[in-house]
Amino acid sequence: MGSTHSTPDEIAWVNMSYLAAKLTAFPVAAWLTTRLRAATLLPIAVSGLLAGSLACAGTNDLGQLILWRVVQGFSGALLLVVGQTVLFEVFPPSEQGTVQAIFAFSTVMAPTTLSPILQGWAVDNYSWSWVFLSNIPLCLVGYIAVLALPPLPATRNPSKRFDWVGVIFLAVAMTAIVFVLQEGSRHNWFDDLEILELTVVGLLSFLAFAAWQLFRQNNGALVDLATFKDQHFGFGFLVSLVAGFALFGSAFIIPAFSMSVLHLSPTYAGMLLMPSGATVGIGLLVAGVLIQLKGLAPVKPIPFGILCFMTAMWLLSGSTSASGLPDMMPALLLRGFGLGLLFVSLTLVTLGDLRGSTVPHGVALFNFGRQLGGQIGIAFLTTYLDHQVALNRTILSGNIAAGNQLLVERQQAIASLLTDRGYETEQATVAATAVIQEALQGQVATLSFNECFLSVSLLFVFAAPFLILVKVGLGKLMPHADKTSVG
Repeated sequence: MGSTHSTPDEIAWVNMSYLAAKLTAFPVAAWLTTRLRAATLLPIAVSGLLAGSLACAGTNDLGQLILWRVVQGFSGALLLVVGQTVLFEVFPPSEQGTVQAIFAFSTVMAPTTLSPILQGWAVDNYSWSWVFLSNIPLCLVGYIAVLALPPLPATRNPSKRFDWVGVIFLAVAMTAIVFVLQEGSRHNWFDDLEILELTVVGLLSFLAFAAWQLFRQNNGALVDLATFKDQHFGFGFLVSLVAGFALFGSAFIIPAFSMSVLHLSPTYAGMLLMPSGATVGIGLLVAGVLIQLKGLAPVKPIPFGILCFMTAMWLLSGSTSASGLPDMMPALLLRGFGLGLLFVSLTLVTLGDLRGSTVPHGVALFNFGRQLGGQIGIAFLTTYLDHQVALNRTILSGNIAAGNQLLVERQQAIASLLTDRGYETEQATVAATAVIQEALQGQVATLSFNECFLSVSLLFVFAAPFLILVKVGLGKLMPHADKTSVG
């Protein structure tokens, strides 16, 4: 805000523009992937990320920063969709377990474990522009990787026209929805007229987009609805929403707890997630090896991964204001292992049976669901945290009402201690009150974050019955689907 001379409402668009562009670009990237070669699209995506990173690092103009964040969002979506599609095309199904496990290192572990510490270190020691400059060596490595790309099949549908109407509908919908999810908590949601209006605009635009895609199915629609004919994909898409909620929600609330309650710096808050990166990798590899080498059905590690994640968040719900890394480490390691098991298995369940042109569409929608679920998770936890802070403050404030004998004794004890250390009597009394108020705020924050941890743990308890009903319903609607691949 200082560098760009912006208000909090204005600077929020730096993040919202990126997210809206990325969500809009996922279907566009799938459409391009079915018409252009990966050897053409990947350099474009890497170049967009490189140009966007350099431009963001080199400007203090808010308008330019937002524009280049849009370029970054589109390029990131294109890189993700094309890259994962290439892996499904180059490697046979028998090798996808290990391949997708390695790929998930970059899509799951990096943004939720490595990025927070690197970004916190950059902000603490240099400036926010280094967050963007750190992308440059990665982009250069990306160019080298493109040179090693093997020959791939020719384009599939080169004659279809681009669906500009669909893009406009989707862009309006995603911009409005992202704004509502990001800013709703700050403006008390639907008590604010702007949030209410944008919610209506977002929902109507998304419905218009869905209707337009149905109309354009045989004429180059952005979303190939044939992808949903695979019952495993439909089920996996819904699970990806819930998993995205859990992944990004927990990655948001853990550093927030460490900075707000434990008063850690951004660097150390990021380091709190670092150890779990190792167990994420272990979980990914364990699931990948079991599926590929032992022939384990991809769906079987998912319940165990969910159980590990739920247990980890339940353990974190018992944290205190005096908790340290040794106290939180078991839960963080267990969380990482559970996420590793969950995401590689979920990827194979959702995308493993897709073939041909449905692969890039499936990849795009799967990642769209995870990203959107993550935004919903962060919005929910932000709102729930605010609500619980207000509730817990009201409840605990009853213990410091005037005339409470325990309160009086505590004030006198603190004031006496301060007087012994050189404070004047009047100053000591005021300072004692401030100490008690600070302790109250600390306990309010601790209880509120613990309730957020518990809510994430209980997420799958409430979601599981719905997902099971969906799975059963899809099985009855499409009984011809091959059920052996998911056990």
